Amino acid sequence: MWRFFILLFPLFISCGKLQGEFGFKNSLDEGYRTKMERLEFSVDDEINWVYKFKSSPSGKVNLGIVILKRELSWVDVLAYPDYIDETKDVIYGTIKDFEPGNYKIVITQRKEEEVKVIDEIEFYLYSDDEEEESN
Repeated sequence: MWRFFILLFPLFISCGKLQGEFGFKNSLDEGYRTKMERLEFSVDDEINWVYKFKSSPSGKVNLGIVILKRELSWVDVLAYPDYIDETKDVIYGTIKDFEPGNYKIVITQRKEEEVKVIDEIEFYLYSDDEEEESN
């Protein structure tokens, strides 16, 4: 009997945790790409991103979406609320009109006074001027 509980314990722990996967596409892509080795995009492109949760929650979950830029430390560039529920398990965003540099998208869960990071991903925006300078 104990073996049964020991085998199911990791399943119970992971059930309560929100998890998912980021995907990105630009105007030339037909669909979102998820398994990209290097996330580098031109500042001239409009980049659409998506975060697909592995499972839908049983009720509404309030989220915070934050885009940060690396300066001397990470600085907020954009922050806005969103949510997921039984019928909505995907969140969308757009990256456009940003300066070149290193950025990070952070998805958080907001519960009363507590904020918990669900996932984050870093990416780099380059300009054509940078490419010409390095040649």
